[in-house]
Amino acid sequence: MMKVVLFLLLLYRLMKLCTAWGSNIYTLHVDNGADIQSQSRVLVTGAAGRTGRLVFEKLKKDIYFEPIALVRTERSARNLIKSCDLCGLEHVFVCDVVKDLNFDEPPEELEGIDSMIICTSAVPILSKRSLFSALLKIPVNLIRRRKLVDFRSLRFKFKEKQNPEQIDFGGQVAQINLAKRLKMKKSCNCQFNGSD
Repeated sequence: MMKVVLFLLLLYRLMKLCTAWGSNIYTLHVDNGADIQSQSRVLVTGAAGRTGRLVFEKLKKDIYFEPIALVRTERSARNLIKSCDLCGLEHVFVCDVVKDLNFDEPPEELEGIDSMIICTSAVPILSKRSLFSALLKIPVNLIRRRKLVDFRSLRFKFKEKQNPEQIDFGGQVAQINLAKRLKMKKSCNCQFNGSD
């Protein structure tokens, strides 16, 4: 319960930060003296996950932002387009943050982006063997009047080439280097390990 409250509090702070960016919209001056406000383009990495999807949808509803979602696979892109209203193919960029961000010339879809919100994280998977073992111990724990399930005995693992060192460190270094190459004005790291 405490983790959920902490997650919601951090998400609320992130949303306040995102809405505070609305005050930084730049104004173009036209020769006839009229001011035209333009949308700030924001790259949301990890937009297929829980946190990234919430951030992407929040920015999509705000008229001051034009969010671009960066997802790992085409399947994730299709799921995001289906689930998010007002999201088309032009708002999604498919790229693996570990392997594909090391290009010499950035793609034209990523040009003109003002800021980036990094929501990528390695996602742990519950080991089936540890879950099965914990379930088998329930009758014995019931007889001994102990806790039915010892949650500390559960073990987690990561998919191949998606462990925290590669995604949380290597991937974020690549994303920050991308932000430097694209000369982005702002970068925000929003990471909740294991929330996706």
